[in-house]
Amino acid sequence: MNANFIGTFAPVLFTIEIALYALLVVLGVTGLVLFIWRWKTLSVAAGDAAKWKKLLSENLSSGSSLDHIQVTVEEERTLPGRVVKLGKESQGLSPEALEKVYEVQESAEKRHLESGVSFLGTVGANAPFLGLTGTVLGILIAFNKFAEAGGKGSTEVMVAIARALVATALGLTIAIPAVVAFNVLKNRIRTILDGSREVRGLVVARSLNAAAKEK
Repeated sequence: MNANFIGTFAPVLFTIEIALYALLVVLGVTGLVLFIWRWKTLSVAAGDAAKWKKLLSENLSSGSSLDHIQVTVEEERTLPGRVVKLGKESQGLSPEALEKVYEVQESAEKRHLESGVSFLGTVGANAPFLGLTGTVLGILIAFNKFAEAGGKGSTEVMVAIARALVATALGLTIAIPAVVAFNVLKNRIRTILDGSREVRGLVVARSLNAAAKEK
């Protein structure tokens, strides 16, 4: 690749470089908005698993009915609340069938909770490469300007080099928070699912207790 070739395509390279800057900014803003949205959604879904565990643990050995436990409309917005509601609606099922129903519910709930989270992981993994690509293009443009100046340093050359290095910095600036946000949300989802499984286990335990007493 000679200087004439680079000079011919310099405007195109500059356009691509600027487009990469714009793409990185869009990815950064989108990632921030997505994180805030998913965090609020997860906060609602978390509910109060401790409350349900306490209610379900009471009189566990003496009774198995869930009729005395009420799930409000507000509580139905939470994952533990939906677990209890499903248990109330499925009281006639055998413990094995109830467990299968809960497995289906957990699969659907997990898919809902993880919606959009993978985007943050993708941004975190690829933003540095986008920044590096911008840097490579910027360096090629800087070399072209250097050649046009007859091998002498100039303000344009320095600006082109600085802009090229900023591309890598911007890529890392966007990637690192995206990775942190991805891990935070994944840990939050895991905590919510663990809490719902504990509630689910107590509901199934009451079902097993009822089945044992019927024998």
